This record gives sequence, structure tokens and C-alpha cells, in this order.
Amino acid sequence: MRSRHTLSLICIAAVAGILLAAAGCAPTIRAVPEDVIESESLRTAREEGKEEGRREGSRLCRQEMEERLRDFVREYRDELLYLELVKGGAIIPAQVRLIYSPAKISRDGSSYSAPTLVWKIVSPPRFVSDESGGDWLGRDRANFCYFLVDSFATEAEAFSFLGSSAKPDDVFLTIAPHGDGGKWAVIAKTFKTKCEGVMTFYRKLGRQAIKVE
Repeated sequence: MRSRHTLSLICIAAVAGILLAAAGCAPTIRAVPEDVIESESLRTAREEGKEEGRREGSRLCRQEMEERLRDFVREYRDELLYLELVKGGAIIPAQVRLIYSPAKISRDGSSYSAPTLVWKIVSPPRFVSDESGGDWLGRDRANFCYFLVDSFATEAEAFSFLGSSAKPDDVFLTIAPHGDGGKWAVIAKTFKTKCEGVMTFYRKLGRQAIKVE
């Protein structure tokens, strides 16, 4: 009796499935139109192009900022060095005078030039020789010590160190060509009384800190 009831249920389910299929309720698989595929491909390509453009733009901006920073550090370093040499008496700065030019009228009276004030360099900057009693280097070495902080493969890496590394007080840093395979050296200058302490500071940071005699 039970098996006969189960067989009846299976027959009823099969008939219902046939009726549903005939009525259009069975799932159908449709091909995606070509224009839809093309539109999706264009949209994907456009998004990928935008992302690539953003990455390239970001890279160019970083490159320009790094170049400007290197130029700024170079100019700032050169100005500090110039001021230090002038203050120490190693360089006589340029001599500048204020020149007054009176008004002028042409010979034929057809033109007139108003009076002007002009700053004019009358003598360029120049180094003071030892013979003239300057001996700035000797006096400088008597009060200060110089040491190599570290060497870098490129000028950009040396500049990056100058701008990002910690620095004790009363320390002047500059860079110079290493003279060995195109490397660049970061050179430190400080008072002789602080020399050992500053060298120890950089050694704790994992730097070379070799004194330059």
C-alpha cells in the first residue's frame, strides 16, 4: 500500500513538470547581444585607462616634487656655505653700490629719461689668499672637526638623507662627490668639543662616522 502511494506521487510530479515546461516556465539560456559585450569592453577599458592615468600622474607629481626639493636643498646648502665662508673671512663678498643716474634729454630734444637709482656690483666676490693673512682654513680647523657621516650611490640619496635624517644641534651638513666610482659623501662639521659625541650619535644610527683630517 505504501509503495503504491509513493509511485503515485512520482507520477504526479512528472506530469506537473511536463505541464510547466509546456507552459513556458522552464529556464531558458539567451545569448548576450554583441553590442552589450562591446559596451562592457569599452567601459572596462575606460576604467583601466583612468586608473593608469592616475598612477602615471601621481608618479610624475612625485618626481617633480623630488626634483624641486633637491634644487631647494642644493641652493639652501650653497647659500649657507657662502655665508659661512664670508663670516669666517675666507671670502670677500661682492661689493655693491647704489648708483644715481640723473635725468637726461637727448641732443635733439626728442626724448627724455627720468632719473633712476640702480644697484650695481662694482667688485665680484673673491677668496682671501693665505698670503694676505686670511688663513681661514687654519683657524676653522682649530675650532671645528669634520667627519664623513656616510656614503651614498647617488646624489639624490645623499640629498634625501640631508632632508630626512635626525641631526644634533650645532652640526652643519653638506654633500660632496666621493671621488670613488661616482658616489656621494655626506660631510658633517661641528665644534671640536662636540665631535666625539656627534660621531657616536651617527654611529648609533648605523652610519660610518669617519673623521676627516
